[in-house]
Formats: sequence, structure tokens, C-alpha cells
Amino acid sequence: MLKYEALLENLNEQIETILPRQIMDAGREDYGGFVSDGIAGATNVSAVSTLGYAYLLEGGRYYQSEEILARILAGAAFARKIRRESGCFDLITTNFDSSPDTGFLVEGLAPVVRAARKAKDDGAGQIAEVLGEIIQTAVPGMIAGGFHTPNHRWVLVAALSQALELFPDLDGMDTIESYLAETIDNNADGEYIERSAGTYNAICNRALRLASDALNRPQLLEPVRQNLDLSYHMLHADGTVVTSFSRRQDHGTRVVLVGMVDSYYNMARREENGFYAAVADWLYAISPGGLPWALEPFLTHPEWRVDNLEREPLPESYARVYPTAQLWRVRREKTSATAGAGITSPFGVKHGDVELASVNLCASYFSIAQFSGETFEEVDGKIRMTHISRSSDGGRPGYDLPLGREVAFEEFYNLRKERDVYALPPLTTVLEIEEVDSGFNLHVKSEGYDRVPFQIACDFVPGGELDFDSGIVRGQAAEVAFLKSGYATYHINNDAISIGPGAYAHRFWALRGSESAPTAFRVLMTFTTPVDHLLEIRCGTWSAAEEKLV
Repeated sequence: MLKYEALLENLNEQIETILPRQIMDAGREDYGGFVSDGIAGATNVSAVSTLGYAYLLEGGRYYQSEEILARILAGAAFARKIRRESGCFDLITTNFDSSPDTGFLVEGLAPVVRAARKAKDDGAGQIAEVLGEIIQTAVPGMIAGGFHTPNHRWVLVAALSQALELFPDLDGMDTIESYLAETIDNNADGEYIERSAGTYNAICNRALRLASDALNRPQLLEPVRQNLDLSYHMLHADGTVVTSFSRRQDHGTRVVLVGMVDSYYNMARREENGFYAAVADWLYAISPGGLPWALEPFLTHPEWRVDNLEREPLPESYARVYPTAQLWRVRREKTSATAGAGITSPFGVKHGDVELASVNLCASYFSIAQFSGETFEEVDGKIRMTHISRSSDGGRPGYDLPLGREVAFEEFYNLRKERDVYALPPLTTVLEIEEVDSGFNLHVKSEGYDRVPFQIACDFVPGGELDFDSGIVRGQAAEVAFLKSGYATYHINNDAISIGPGAYAHRFWALRGSESAPTAFRVLMTFTTPVDHLLEIRCGTWSAAEEKLV
């Protein structure tokens, strides 16, 4: 169970890592700043919010600590010195005079100021005053400054709405309404635009629930519920989340979803939802972290520090189709699989410690035949996706024809759209996926033009061994093996995934037009079109005694 006392212990440990980073030499120009990568950057001021939790939360090692108070005041002084005239701060790695990054800072400071106002000691009063001044001064810059990415809108809404809750005389409601008028960017299945299961979904959920409370608009919680429900079903048995769909920097990364603990727990307590509470417990038990946000529900609602909410058992076996998001998730205890359209890794499966991160398909046809499902449908319990190899400008497959007039040096590419095209038929590839006992069958068909080199690539997370009829290969990053025939089993510890039967029609190690896999161990099966192949994937236990899947 997620316990307040255990979170405080982890907060104590985090404070121990923050203190050595703060400059406390009053003679230095950057006095009060927090050093990261050799410099006291402006947005590093966010560390004062963590110090604020440590000072305000009763039972912690640093509760009402004079040292922590002095460090908060020093950090606030540094913030006043380093902020821009607009009241905004720089994210010195990329964004300057940045309203969205200031929004992140204010969003984190506001719960501390709110809690400090309710505390009764003089130190808390000083914290509320100096951090509140940072919030007040930042509001005009956040109003004027705008944003870059979709999630920034809701961070700014959360920051501004909390600022107005704390300081009702401030302007900013018109800006909040302008952002909210765009409507929340979640679809019917609970996805946000960025599809960032590992990072930005958590940021959107947090921002929307904070804004909901500050504005007294409970309707803002509905997309949070939808995404929390979806997010659980995107988790593997080890708490890591599927990131192959992400449009952001978490794409393809291994992330335990601890950044969503605060929203799961907050929604659990406000709605007495034992399922959400159980998810929060589980994620935090796997990866204790996410501070200080994991403590925000307890800072804002001290009454929640006593927790008698009954937990619900978490489902470990399910199959779910999300038609709007065009994805399919299957979990059978330690086995979980994902299929989806619109990405070049249309299928992946994880079984315990072993992961087949991607099964991807490609032909060399004019370098436009890397499979990405353009359609997605459930047919008789199977998932079917189709890719038609045709370039977006319609010029491929085919060849440009001469214009019959002068083409100036600088005009060649601009005139391409005016040329007639000698067209060839597109290559049509269909992938049909079916769950079977202990695994999955993938039926691959590709036709439309003959004698085209084609491949099925099975990309495994490195670190295992691949056993096949007459050999063994270590699965190392950036290495490629061909499975000419029969079956092969990739295993780590006692967990194993078998693939096959293999096929061998060409020896292209890096098929032209195909995506490389520099961080994976790739097993290739090769063909020439037309292709009609049933790939069998099975999950189970590796028997070292019998050297096979059992």
C-alpha cells in the first residue's frame, strides 16, 4: 500500500541529493541556485518546491527545519535575480524567456504555497510570501508567452488557474478560457495527441486535475479518468509501459509509470476508487520515485494520510481493442502484446524478462514499403492491418517523365509535381494477428508486383541467447541473424519466446528502405513477393535441461 510514512522516507533521501547541489556561499553571484550540468540554471529553481514539501510535511526529517527554510529563501532570492523581465524563466538547454517552462515551475510551487498558508509557523509564512511572489510575477509572462507542444497548454492552464486561486485579483482568466476553448486533446479511447505513455500523459493528467480543482470544473477530470484507464492496460507485468506509439522523446524507452502515481492516488481518494489505488500501490512498489509529486495528494489533503480505502484486485488477463487509437492490447499474466496501426513496429510481445520489441515488415519497393498500418480492424477476433506502398505525392511507385522544355538549375525539384508519371502498381501488404494458445500467429501477405525482396524482422531486446536447430547466437545490440528455416527460441533466464518458421530468399543484411535497429538484436526472415507466410510466436519457459521451450 502507498503509505505516507514511506513516501516521507524517500523524500528525506531525495533532499539529501538536493542539498549538495545548492550554492550557499553568499558571496557568489549565483547564491541560492541549484547546479545541474555545471551551471545553476533558472528552471532548477523548481527544487525549492521539493524543499517546501520537506519543510511542511509533518513526520519528515526536515519538518520545520531552519536549514531548509534558509535554503528555500536563498533559492527564492536566486529566482528573483535570474528571471527575465517578463517574470518567466529560461530552460537553458533549449527555451528562453519560456512561458511553458515557467508554467511547470509555477504548477509545482502553487501546492506548496497553498499548504504553507494553512500552516501556523512563521517559517511557513515566509515560504508562502517568497514563493507566492514568484508565482505572481510570472503570471503576465505566462499570459503573453504562449506554448510549443500540446501538453504545454494544460500546464499553463494549471499554473494560471492555481495562481488565480491564490491571488484572485490577478488577470489571466481570459487566457485560461482561450486555451480551454481548444478542447482537451484526448480521443474516445483516452489518448492525448502526443501519445506519450511514458512522459507527457502523466503531465496532462496532473495539469488537468490541478486545474479542475482550482477552477471548480469537475468536467476536466473526465479525460484524466479515460487516460488512467487506458494507461493501466498499456502496462506490462513489470510495470513498464508501451512507448512504441509515442510521438515524443520517450518513444521506444523502458519506463515504469511512476510519474502517474500522484494522479492514480488522487483520483482514487477523491472517488473512493480501489482500482486506481491499487495501481498507485503497485507502480510505486516497483519503482519508488516520482517525488515530490507522489506526495502532493498528501500535502494538499492532510486527511488522506490515513488510508482505509479497500483496494481492488488488478486484472492480469485481458484483451482490449481501442478502435479510435487503432491499437490492441493483450495481457495474459506475465505475457503482454501490443498491435497498432500508424507505426512501423506494428506488433510486439513481452514475456517476463524477454521482449520481442517489434515485428516489422518491409519490401525494397521504391523505398516506400516499410509497413505501417493504414487501416485497422477487428475481424473474427483477429486484428487486420493493411499497408499500400504509395508515396504521399503519388509519384511512386513509378518514374518521372520529361517535360520537353528547359528546366533551370534551381527549378528542378519545384517542377516535379508538373511531370507526368510512368506508374507501376502499388505493393499491398496485409498483416493479420490472432491470439492462440501460449502466443500469437501473424499471417503476412504481400502482393501487387512480383520478385520484390521482402523481409520480416524480429527485433529483440539484447541480452539473451538465440537457440535454433544447429546453433546458438548471443543476442547483442546491432547484430543481425538470418533464420533460414525452422524455429528459433530467444531466452533470458527462464523466460523465452520462439519464432518461426524461418524463410530465406535473399541475403540483404540491411534492405534498402527498411528501418535499422541499432539498439536491438534482429532476426531476419527473407522472401520475394508474392509473400504468404504464417509467423508463429510462442511464449513460455526455457528449459536449460532440454534446451527448448516448454
